[in-house]
Amino acid sequence: MTTILTTSARDATPAVQPAQRSCARREALWLGAVLVAGLLLRLALLWRFDGMGLKVWDEGDYDRLAANLVRSGEYAFEPGQPTSLRPPLYPALVAGIYRVAGIGNYQAVRLVQIGLGLATAAIVYAIGRSAYGPRAGLIAATICCFYPSLVVATNLVLTETVFTLLVCLFVLAMQRYLASAARTWLVAAGMSLGLAALTRSVLWLFPPLAFVYLLVLGREQTWLGRLASALALVLAFALTLAPWTIRNTLLQNTFTTVDVMGGRNVMMGNYEHTLEDRPWATIELQGERSWHNVLAQKESLKGKTQGQVDKLALRYAIDYVLAHPVQTIRRSIAKFFHFWQLERELIAGAQRGLWGNFSKPAILGLAAVILGAYVATMAAGIFGAWMCPMEMRLHVLLLLLIAFVTGLHALAFGHSRYHLPLMPLVILYAAAAIDRWRNVLGSWRSIRFAAAATCLVVLATSWGLEIKREISRFGSNKPAPVTSKVVGNPKI
Repeated sequence: MTTILTTSARDATPAVQPAQRSCARREALWLGAVLVAGLLLRLALLWRFDGMGLKVWDEGDYDRLAANLVRSGEYAFEPGQPTSLRPPLYPALVAGIYRVAGIGNYQAVRLVQIGLGLATAAIVYAIGRSAYGPRAGLIAATICCFYPSLVVATNLVLTETVFTLLVCLFVLAMQRYLASAARTWLVAAGMSLGLAALTRSVLWLFPPLAFVYLLVLGREQTWLGRLASALALVLAFALTLAPWTIRNTLLQNTFTTVDVMGGRNVMMGNYEHTLEDRPWATIELQGERSWHNVLAQKESLKGKTQGQVDKLALRYAIDYVLAHPVQTIRRSIAKFFHFWQLERELIAGAQRGLWGNFSKPAILGLAAVILGAYVATMAAGIFGAWMCPMEMRLHVLLLLLIAFVTGLHALAFGHSRYHLPLMPLVILYAAAAIDRWRNVLGSWRSIRFAAAATCLVVLATSWGLEIKREISRFGSNKPAPVTSKVVGNPKI
């Protein structure tokens, strides 16, 4: 009997392996087709942007920093005036492209970002495949590859594409660690997180949470093992940031990790003149109501470095928050919904003619595609997060990362532009919901389905109220706040 079973198993093995190879081949072909189609779409858009200059405030800053890096080797807007106003990694990348392709060659920057955007889709596939299976991974890669706002972002000289890639690399490295318990993946995760923080400083405070996360949910069996893993990630992160932090601290005469924007951004979102309906537009306030003049009335700013002013702004904001807790909570709730508002920035830019002339039907079509993709992805993502949870440790990590970034922006500006790098994480959940839609719909009587539906209704209500507010403003001919920086506000 044993001989018969052994022989049967041995005979069955050759039949299974060709089937597995065939599935793997189809999977690779589908992923390749998705990436090629995504490349063609991006190249067509690149052709549309040919000869187009920089239209967004932040683009000009990155361009000047990169150009000065090439010309003089200085990280400065003006020669001889070094700055810490912007995180360094993206201007350094643009400077590297300028060295090869020439200063001001925006098409070369866009072409590199096309490659980075496609790499992000491939990474999302890898994460989705490990978390939910091959089909969900392919669905996630397809959504990510053709998600309108991510596609258009590759043609803007902004941090979105690079930052999104680094966030996904961090998640992939953490997933590999959770699957294998190999600390080399934690080193890779710490470095990815450090590079992401050097692109957008919103993540430089995440390592303490990652440390606690690894102490509680690390793969090691012993407490000392989990402590060693947590230290490995934090040390890799710290070493990645250290050279730039030392440079900044010496320049600013105060401890400065990545940039000098955090304190002033928090103050602009939390002081007496913060705009209630559009807090991000507070940066446009001039005269006595501007954050700088308000701070100067309380503190002497003469002779202070950018970093010292930023620390004073942060202290002012903290004092204001402690003195006005109810107002702060109300503002933060509003900014939370601002953060997850409809993706209207690109539509508004097209309507204002920032990227050439568009007919009204074209703008309406663009709006339908961008808004439709966002609403559908968020709806599926919410149901996926509630109804199709992945392995618990990875699930907690993704939710922690989303909540952390959302929370910090709810404290400061809460602008919807800054949720874009989180969309690949939402897309992972959306892909699971699409892949398992029968199970999702079949559980419509469950508590989890009700919770997901409630979250979606609340979010959709906030979208509706914002649309109503915009229609009301348009109907009353009330001028909107200056929007030259709507797409590009200084980052937290």
